[in-house]
Amino acid sequence: MDLRRHVVTIVVDDIHQAFHPVSELLHSYAPHVLLRVGYPMRDKGVSVIFLVMELTTDEMGAFSGKLGQIDSVKVKTITLSI
Repeated sequence: MDLRRHVVTIVVDDIHQAFHPVSELLHSYAPHVLLRVGYPMRDKGVSVIFLVMELTTDEMGAFSGKLGQIDSVKVKTITLSI
């Protein structure tokens, strides 16, 4: 399969509960990350992470599925057509 570029938005509703599982997963996919921007809102206990990644569609599905299984995490992906 061809590598595609994807935009991923991750919202962590409970930083204390989900910080380490999300960080470990992002670390394991680090070679595929082209851009990572995080916006922690510590006063609200929420964090938003934006990623641009280069993966196959199947790999992206596996990644977003693993993220979606973590409590307090919401994930949205967009596959770019370029």
